[in-house]
Amino acid sequence: MKPMHLSLNLSEYGRHSGGWRHELSDISRIPNIDVYMQTSRTAERGLFDQVFIADSPSFSWGRTSATGTRLDPFELAAAIGSVTTSLGVIVTISTSYNEPFDIARRALSLDNILGGRLGINFVASTGDAIAQNFNRATQLPHDERYRRSNEFIDVVTKLWDAAPSTTASGSPVVHRGDHFDVAGRLDIARAQPTRPVIVQAGSSPEGRDLAARWADAIYAGGSTIERAQEYYDDIKARATAYGRRPDDVKILLGIAPFLGATTDDAHALHRTLDDNHAEGADVIAHLSALLEFDLSAFDPDGPLPFASLPEVRSASVSQATLFTRMARDEGLSIAEVAYRSYVGGLANMQFVATGTAQHTADVMEEWYRAGTCDGFAIVAPILPKTIDDFVDGVVPELQRRGLFRTSYDGDKLSDHFGLTESSRPQEGRIAV
Repeated sequence: MKPMHLSLNLSEYGRHSGGWRHELSDISRIPNIDVYMQTSRTAERGLFDQVFIADSPSFSWGRTSATGTRLDPFELAAAIGSVTTSLGVIVTISTSYNEPFDIARRALSLDNILGGRLGINFVASTGDAIAQNFNRATQLPHDERYRRSNEFIDVVTKLWDAAPSTTASGSPVVHRGDHFDVAGRLDIARAQPTRPVIVQAGSSPEGRDLAARWADAIYAGGSTIERAQEYYDDIKARATAYGRRPDDVKILLGIAPFLGATTDDAHALHRTLDDNHAEGADVIAHLSALLEFDLSAFDPDGPLPFASLPEVRSASVSQATLFTRMARDEGLSIAEVAYRSYVGGLANMQFVATGTAQHTADVMEEWYRAGTCDGFAIVAPILPKTIDDFVDGVVPELQRRGLFRTSYDGDKLSDHFGLTESSRPQEGRIAV
C-alpha cells in the first residue's frame, strides 16, 4: 500500500473555535507569528507534505474565534518558507474577486521564492459580505461563480505554462472568454520544472467537477466511511472522464484528532474545548440559520422535521447537508445535532478521533485501508499542542505500520505528491 499523505490546516490557535480560550493558548499577541512558525517547523519535522492556510476576505463576527483578523496568505507563506526547507505551503485565493494575471504572477513569484513548494487553493467565495468588500452589492449566483472559477484557473495555468524560463523567453497568451479577456505574457520566470500545485475543496456537483478537472490535491470531509468512499470514487471517476489518471488526484480527508496521553485525557480535552465554545450560545438558532428554517417551535428533544426542511442555497449548503445527514443517520435529536453543528467551528465538519496516539493511528488506518482517501488533512483542535502530540505520537505509529514516509523524497511539493508535468491537467480536455 502506498504511504499516505499528510496536510495540516494552519491557524493561530487551532481549528476548534473554543481553542483560543484554552489555558495553553497565548492570546496576548494577535497575530502571534511565533505560533505559525513553530507549528510549521513541527509539521516539517513530522514529514508532512504541506501546511494549508485558509482565507476569506471578510471580517468574521461572532464567537467563532478569538479575533476576526488574519494574515494575508501570500505574505504568511513567504514567512513560513523562510523557516522551513521541504514543507509545502498552500495559500487560498478567491476566484470571484481577483484577476487571473495578477494571481498567476504573484503565485509564480512566490513559488520561486519557496523553491517549488507553493500550492494554490482556488475558491469560489460565497457570501454577500465578501461581495460588498469588492464594490458589488451581492455575490454571483452559484453556477456563475463556478463557471468563473473554471475559466479563472484555465487562464492562470495557461499563463504559467507560457511563462519564460532559463531556456526559453516564454510566449504570449491570448484568452477571450465569458469572464476574462487576457492578452500578454508573464514577466516572472518559471524557475521550477513544475508549476505550483493546485488544491481544491468541492462538495457540490459543480465543486466536485471543478476539483476533478484541475486539482492535484483535494480537501474532503466525510462523516462516515461509506460517504467518504462515495466521494472518493466519484472524484476519481470524474478525473478519469477528464483524461486524467485517478492516482494523480490526491484526496485528503479531514480528521480532527483530540489527543491525550490516556483516553480520559483526550476526552477531557474534547469536553473542555466544546464547553468553552458552547457557553452561552443559542445552538438551535445557529442550526436554524444553517438550515434556513426556524426550529425554535419544535421540541428540542425530538427529531428534525426532515420533510419540512427547505433546499438550502446559501453559503452553508455543505454544512446543512452534512448535519441533516448526521441527524438522520445517527438518530440525533434537534438539541443534539444543534450542539454538534455549533461546537468546534470547522472542526465539527470532520470525522473525529478522540483518544491516544495509538487509537488515532488505528482510526486513520481503518479509513485509509477502506479506500476513503489518499491521506489526511489534520484539522488540529488546538495549536501548537495538537501538532506536537501528533508528530511525537501518531507519526511514529503510522511509520511503524508502514503507512507513512520516513524521509522526504525531494524538497518540492510536486515531489511529495509524485507529480510531473505529464500528470497535470491540460487545457482543452472535456469530460465524456
